[in-house]
Amino acid sequence: MSNKINVLAISGSARSASFNTALLFAASELTETGIDIEIYDGVSQLPIFSQELEGVNRPREVIELDEAIRRADAVLISTPEYNGSLPGGLKNFLDWGSRPYADGAFVGKPTAVIGASTGQYGGARAVQATAEILRHMGSNVLSGHLTVGTAQSKFNSAGVLRDEMTKKSLVEIVNRLRELSEVGVDTGIKVRS
Repeated sequence: MSNKINVLAISGSARSASFNTALLFAASELTETGIDIEIYDGVSQLPIFSQELEGVNRPREVIELDEAIRRADAVLISTPEYNGSLPGGLKNFLDWGSRPYADGAFVGKPTAVIGASTGQYGGARAVQATAEILRHMGSNVLSGHLTVGTAQSKFNSAGVLRDEMTKKSLVEIVNRLRELSEVGVDTGIKVRS
């Protein structure tokens, strides 16, 4: 694993003090040399998906999103759970990422899904739903998922990840994503914090 990879990280939460966004910042700080993580913060600025906005009518934000996904070697998504599933903003992001049909930016893209919530199961249903949507879109989804339950006990008041087991699991997920992007190999290990 000697090549440098670029990972686009997306938080499914628009909340400024989001545990999911904090989890992505932790990933960017904990990962080894050779893995650059860029955190995309434009999910809440995307217009609601409409076929009328495709083609020549695509808004600037959508063009920038498409370019960012295509430029990345891999994608890391961290999602909270809203009403037993993924947030609407994240679903809208995925809808835009799936276009144009059969040639969306996520086709073949190595992608990992993680999640954090204040509940016991760490947003497991949202993580599974997001992974299923990505598979339907043609993304090469990592089989294991990191779910961080009772997230409020694992971050300090400044939003810094302090739980050592979660740190270790997060690094493992990012390293597996790197392997998937480099050689298409998924070790299939399931991780839960």
